[in-house]
Amino acid sequence: MHDLATPLSAVSLHLEAADRRIRRGADASESLAIARAEITRAFDLFDRGRELLLFEPSREEPVAFDELVSSVLAGSGAEEAKLQGKTGGFVRGDRQALAAALGAILANALETSPASAVSVAVDRGAGGLEVRVENPGRLPEGDPDGLFSPRVAAPGKTWGMGLSRARVLCAMAGGTIRLEQAGERVAATMRIPEARS
Repeated sequence: MHDLATPLSAVSLHLEAADRRIRRGADASESLAIARAEITRAFDLFDRGRELLLFEPSREEPVAFDELVSSVLAGSGAEEAKLQGKTGGFVRGDRQALAAALGAILANALETSPASAVSVAVDRGAGGLEVRVENPGRLPEGDPDGLFSPRVAAPGKTWGMGLSRARVLCAMAGGTIRLEQAGERVAATMRIPEARS
């Protein structure tokens, strides 16, 4: 916590300095810029420690993959988005964590597209069971993995923790999430290793 206190103390000091400068009619932009940089540093430290602070021991169990995807889809309010495919397989992990990860991916698609334009499909992929969520749109040029960074939000949104958290939760089950451009659609694929009976 000491590492987090350092930038927060700096923010406080620089905001007080900016306040004094403003009352004197002086330029406070340097103090405000430093405070802004220290806030960013504090957020970065928090993001790195957040999962450790909030970590709960995993309730690892066999999870019926198709059932998990169906239940998340049913609870998303996306009645028009129908589930395509069937795996009949199981994964091993914390059911709530996997549901939260998939829920964040689905919410991300529904924030930018009507439910009727979102497709959800399950399949057996190389190395595991996959769920692929597609919606109309374009990934940013360059580094689409940057969308998994904390505080990267869709236009009009303010927090931007969904995909970042989804990636961490999926990784707890040994899985991955990747984004790709599929023609005029954005595809988010969550892959979890299949549990062997």
